[in-house]
Amino acid sequence: MDPIAPDSPTNHPWTAAQSRAQFAALAKLRWHIFRNGFRRKGGGGELAARIILFPVLAFLAIGPIIGSGVAAYLMVSSGRIANLPILTWALFALWMLVVLNISPPGLSFDINTIIRFPLNFPRYLAARVVFGLLSASTIIGTLAIISAAIGIAIAKPSMAPWSTLVLAAFAVANIFFTRMALVWVERWLSTRRAREIFTAFFLFASLGFQYINLNFNPGLQSRHHRAASHLPLLRKIFHVIKPIAALLPPGLTASAIARYSQSHYVAAAAALLGVWLFAALFFSIYAWRMYREFRGENLSEVSQPNQAAIRRPATVPHPAHIPSTATTPSRTGTFGLNSTIIACLQKEFIYLRRNINQLYGFVAPIFMVFLFANRLSLSGRFGNFIFTVAIAYSVLGVSILSYNTLGMDGSGVQLYFIAPGRMRDIFLAKNLTGFLLNLVELIIVFAVIAFVAHPPSLVIALATVLWLLFATFINGAVGNLRSLAAPKKVDLTKASRKQASQLSVLIALGILAVCAVIGFAVLVLAGKLGQPWLMIPLLLALAIAGFTFYVIVLNRLDTIALKHREALIEELSKT
Repeated sequence: MDPIAPDSPTNHPWTAAQSRAQFAALAKLRWHIFRNGFRRKGGGGELAARIILFPVLAFLAIGPIIGSGVAAYLMVSSGRIANLPILTWALFALWMLVVLNISPPGLSFDINTIIRFPLNFPRYLAARVVFGLLSASTIIGTLAIISAAIGIAIAKPSMAPWSTLVLAAFAVANIFFTRMALVWVERWLSTRRAREIFTAFFLFASLGFQYINLNFNPGLQSRHHRAASHLPLLRKIFHVIKPIAALLPPGLTASAIARYSQSHYVAAAAALLGVWLFAALFFSIYAWRMYREFRGENLSEVSQPNQAAIRRPATVPHPAHIPSTATTPSRTGTFGLNSTIIACLQKEFIYLRRNINQLYGFVAPIFMVFLFANRLSLSGRFGNFIFTVAIAYSVLGVSILSYNTLGMDGSGVQLYFIAPGRMRDIFLAKNLTGFLLNLVELIIVFAVIAFVAHPPSLVIALATVLWLLFATFINGAVGNLRSLAAPKKVDLTKASRKQASQLSVLIALGILAVCAVIGFAVLVLAGKLGQPWLMIPLLLALAIAGFTFYVIVLNRLDTIALKHREALIEELSKT
């Protein structure tokens, strides 16, 4: 007997109870994934890292939340309600900053897999919207808006109903804007060329913002520069942007509240309608993207045909001599490196070009050193140790990324266990990439310091290089161990900044702090004895010890990788 088709009229209509059951099942699934994640190997460490980081994140979130309520109260109670656009734009900026800096919690499954279940598009869209409401940006941003509504209600109770309605519309608009922006960024990141363009844009935009903040922010200007401030230029830019900003959701939100306080109810209603229209627009664009995914669009590059290969005419290959394959790779090659290391180095440099976080961690410290080195030299805060401080700061970004060296390999990590090569060589190639980045940063930072400030003395330069070797070897060894014990898949097509587990980040920061304390202790000891040159043999001994520890760990990676291969493949092969 043939099964009844899903669209058969004999089927009972879908009920609201079934919809509630589906959403309850999704919520239960997400809770179980979160809970069971701590039961896996290394889950206890992740829980400890979350407990340690939670107070810090809570403190960073509570400040803006309370500040929003206080600012709203002061503006309304003092009659400066015309300054509300500053508050609404600050709330919008807070929402966006949380989106950019706090990654959403990782899930063990792709939410798109619910398409295979009996869902129509409205229920699928609702599930996607509800699934994203537990993000940090939504929680912190919504609490900040609620705090602002409470502040207005305390300052002027008669405005409480209207301001609450307007701020609720503003919150909805922000929710749909962030959802829309994230899904479309992921759409643009689905192709390699778009990722490279987006990487370049992100780098220039971030560094440009830092430059503008340093040179135009009055709080960062010295007394000499404050007299020659850029206020005329800033005022000109402000007058150009102000009419445009007033027509966007933050400006319309402030206008709706201000017009209502002035008894201009029609204008206030029009501004509120504008906020809802923007929310509807953002939701429509988001729903369009979701409809394309619901209809089966696959953003993976693997599934997309190579257009260049399609246009290229077929050619008959000429017979060529095929060398016989050996069971082990050749031990000779460029600079004494075998073929496995050379091939992995080529792959790592391709990864470097496509990984925006790794590029940013490499470029941003150099740019910040260029901006601040001259000021620090003039202020005399660090004396002759500006070069040392700059190197300690610049090594931070690259070092943290070395704690998840297998993240970008994804499911391809399985090939490492069947290829005729050693895991030792693979990790050595990955470490050499990081070492070369540190070397390039060392040279560039030295040139920048010598150009904008003054070059360090020979003793300070040698001591800094030896300390960098010590910190690099220690980080490389521990990073290799954490890469095998707590890998995290890095998907460049997803708008996420998570490059390593939270515990790995804490360990990386702790090791860098310990290395910095050791270096400072050596400096203090040499200063107490009045022999600055004493830093050289002491730091050289530390560098040799760090190198020995690194080699010992490197030689044991094959055994360690075999012990962790199942968990490693499972974690990095997630879809």
